[in-house]
Amino acid sequence: MDEYQLHLNVDIHDVDYNGVARASSLLRYLQSAAQSQLTDVGLSYDRMKSNNRAFIISRIRIEFFDTVRAYQPLTAISYPCESRGYSFLRCYRLERDGVTIGRAASIWALIDTEKKSLVRVDQFHFPVPVKEPIPDLPIGHIRLPAEMNFVGTYAVRYADVDQNRHMNNTRYLDLFSEFLPMEGKRIAAVTLSYLNEAPLGDELRVERGTATAEDGATLWYFRTTRSDGQVNAEAEIELCEIE
Repeated sequence: MDEYQLHLNVDIHDVDYNGVARASSLLRYLQSAAQSQLTDVGLSYDRMKSNNRAFIISRIRIEFFDTVRAYQPLTAISYPCESRGYSFLRCYRLERDGVTIGRAASIWALIDTEKKSLVRVDQFHFPVPVKEPIPDLPIGHIRLPAEMNFVGTYAVRYADVDQNRHMNNTRYLDLFSEFLPMEGKRIAAVTLSYLNEAPLGDELRVERGTATAEDGATLWYFRTTRSDGQVNAEAEIELCEIE
């Protein structure tokens, strides 16, 4: 079970007005594979909660190589990776007909919810084999442009939050898409840094900037700030035309 596979079909409710699967939906499929693996080895959300443990995502890099449409069969694959210190690494692949059409690498922290402290990797027993991380998919730090402009606000709503009563990490891709020119386009790649939780009912300030990549593509940058002034998240996003 070192690579956990979840077989599914793209739900019609998971596509956008372009008729393609939202990036948030594809990320949710990948994370469902990860959560299913944890549950199968006795590390379900409820079991972890009862033991005062919770995984919190810190950073993720995602790449989607092809367009995904409704009803297509997919295989979401996830596995834990060699980790050290306080950073738990996990990688993902998305396959269609045996071909990789997406991949991701993420960094998580394990929290002792009773002591409000971090748990080291060597203090946690993972009951499945770990693999090497994807070698050519580094999770780099985001360097925002010097010029970031205010583009609006976003209220954290019922549909955004999970059992922890803050915005689920997959929903951030929907948030940023609200401020992107998505007509005829899809998200091709994203790096996302989660800095502070966005609680239900809060209103986030959204700033956006752009830069040009080495290949000439436009990179979109975001920073969201909570109402208490703490930075909530930062992102670098690349769009592409729908194939």
